[in-house]
Amino acid sequence: MTLSRRAVIWLVPALLAVHNAEEAVMFRRYLPLVRERVPDWARPIVTGVTYEQMSIALALATIVPLGIAIWAVARPRSAAALWSVLLIQAVVLLNVAAHVCSALFILRGYGPGLATALVVNLPFSLYVLRRATWERWTTRQELLVLAPAAFVVHGPLLLGVIALAGSLAR
Repeated sequence: MTLSRRAVIWLVPALLAVHNAEEAVMFRRYLPLVRERVPDWARPIVTGVTYEQMSIALALATIVPLGIAIWAVARPRSAAALWSVLLIQAVVLLNVAAHVCSALFILRGYGPGLATALVVNLPFSLYVLRRATWERWTTRQELLVLAPAAFVVHGPLLLGVIALAGSLAR
């Protein structure tokens, strides 16, 4: 049985919410360990992040993809809306790699979000991106732009969301 494109679109924010919930539940316990083991170059960024900021950032990282999914379902012919959904999933796939790297090199074991990253996000990301390629949901060029765009969203934009969360937390 193949999922409809609409079902896939709804699963993107739903499965991301499951992942973000794992992070939210586990981060309170793991934030001190992350601060202790983070590399020196990242220490100024991480040491200032509070659990409350992480919670707000995770809420924003759950709500925004839901809004994009609503947009894509409401406008099924919008290439921009569908590409935005695919970008979210590309960011989620990049996030899997970030979880694996932090588990291996920083935490030397489990880290918040690792379980759902490997069990849910990795296989679903591969499914969505492979299916989008096979069924030509968007052009090949637009799909190729997903990778660099995902790095921008997962890097500078994510840091901006955490900074925004810091100002909202105050």
